[in-house]
Amino acid sequence: MMTDHQSTLAAPPARSGSAQATPSAGSRSSRSAGSAGPAGTPRKRTRRFGDRLKAILSTGLVRIVLVALAASTIAPVGFMVFKSLTKQDGTNALTFESWAAVLNGKLPQAGLISLQVSVIAIVVILGVGTLAAFGFAKLRFKGSQPIMATIIVLMLVPGQTFIITEYFNFSNRGLIGNIPAVGILYGATQIPFATFILTNFFRAIPDELVEAAIIDGASYPRAFWSIFLPLARPAMVTVGVLAFIGVWNDLLIALLFLPTPGARTLSVVMAGAQDTRVFDVSQVMAGSLLSAIPCIIVYLIFQRQIAVGLTAGTGK
Repeated sequence: MMTDHQSTLAAPPARSGSAQATPSAGSRSSRSAGSAGPAGTPRKRTRRFGDRLKAILSTGLVRIVLVALAASTIAPVGFMVFKSLTKQDGTNALTFESWAAVLNGKLPQAGLISLQVSVIAIVVILGVGTLAAFGFAKLRFKGSQPIMATIIVLMLVPGQTFIITEYFNFSNRGLIGNIPAVGILYGATQIPFATFILTNFFRAIPDELVEAAIIDGASYPRAFWSIFLPLARPAMVTVGVLAFIGVWNDLLIALLFLPTPGARTLSVVMAGAQDTRVFDVSQVMAGSLLSAIPCIIVYLIFQRQIAVGLTAGTGK
């Protein structure tokens, strides 16, 4: 009797437990059905569509802006190419007479002179700039900070401020019309910039390399030549390319210090051709394109090194 009574008393809780379990399972199933039901799906689809639309619009606007900038850059070059290849008699017929006249004129010789001046300037800039930058970055000496501050200030001084003084100095020493002397002058004007860029690059190189080289018995010149100079190639290429473009396109110094007709640079010859009262537009356009080709070639060859050199020294 006691056993039957206990069993009868234990039976209701089991049914109540099953009854409680059934609603909880149903509630979970109803929640899952509600989350996956038709009421939640449109919201997710709307959000996804909105995100995709924003991404498409942002990408499209960026592409439109980039295409507009590229078109604004390419359009003048295309106009120059068109004018250099067409006759100026109103017919716009295709012709290569302007290019033939330019190549058979004074521009090739002027281009060689510009190349000589640019190469001499780059040698001076890199030769002095790398040594000075290594000294400022890795050799601690008294007064280095004030000297470096002076170099930075010199970068802010326009080059036109010392042209008259340098002209009298060149004239007194008979260096007017001397191509190597003018190349050295170009190099001297850009040494502060090269020193500043290369100093930042050398400072990013760990000092432990110098200490390890000295411990191994190498001198400072040996460490500079064998360790730091190979590491500084990207920064040197960047400085060299920027210096080449600046010297190649400069007009003022070349016009004043190279007045001899047979020793004029390409920019001076082009400026003289445009100063005449009557000049051929097609030849001027062809000459301008010809003078821009070396800079474009140099940039395309060293564009990767330029990108690395411009970002080098920004962090450790």
